[in-house]
Amino acid sequence: MSTAERLRDTTDLFDGLPDEAIDLLDDRLAAGTFAKGELVYSPYERGDAIFLVETGRVRLYRSAPDGRQLTLAMLDRGMAFGQVAALEPDTFDCYAEAMEESRLRTLRLAELERVIAIYPQVAVNLLRTLSQRLREAEDQLESIAFHGVQSRLAAKVLELMERYGRVTSSGIRIDQRFTHMQLAEMIGTSRETLTKVINDLRESGLVDVRERMVWVLDVEGLERLKHSG
Repeated sequence: MSTAERLRDTTDLFDGLPDEAIDLLDDRLAAGTFAKGELVYSPYERGDAIFLVETGRVRLYRSAPDGRQLTLAMLDRGMAFGQVAALEPDTFDCYAEAMEESRLRTLRLAELERVIAIYPQVAVNLLRTLSQRLREAEDQLESIAFHGVQSRLAAKVLELMERYGRVTSSGIRIDQRFTHMQLAEMIGTSRETLTKVINDLRESGLVDVRERMVWVLDVEGLERLKHSG
């Protein structure tokens, strides 16, 4: 696989660019590996850049003074995120943390501006990515404001199923492990409440949990719960 093909396979940020442009960008994309739990950046750092997830998974989150956290987004291979205040002010003061060992490529703001000046398609691709992130943030805000914990958890389980689900003979297995705390931080609740609600879903026959993996047993039931308010 050529460099251009590999970078296209890594992210859609460079869709529409000629191979020679992507080969040039590859030389300007610094690479770094982050261990599980390591911070990529925090609100206290200033380092304007766009990050590309080449391997692994990164989460963006906000932290309250009392230590509670709210997960804003989980970013898998091929997804981009930024610490660029001029482009993404609403997430500039969040944390970025590797959820597993992750290799990231970094494009600093000065280089990004040069690339956009030559290849405006990159700006279009970046705006598309940020617009999707904004829609997801708005959906999350609406869910927290208007839906109960059961409804929010049902929606999150369905989302994780779409991203990581694998059909098996005993249900749809979400092929990623998440702790109760991680799930709680995704839907804006406490770990204790999350544990109670997920046990309720198990008793209702909607899901099962084995070895920290969630199995979806009743998709239609979760869909009804998701819209129940």
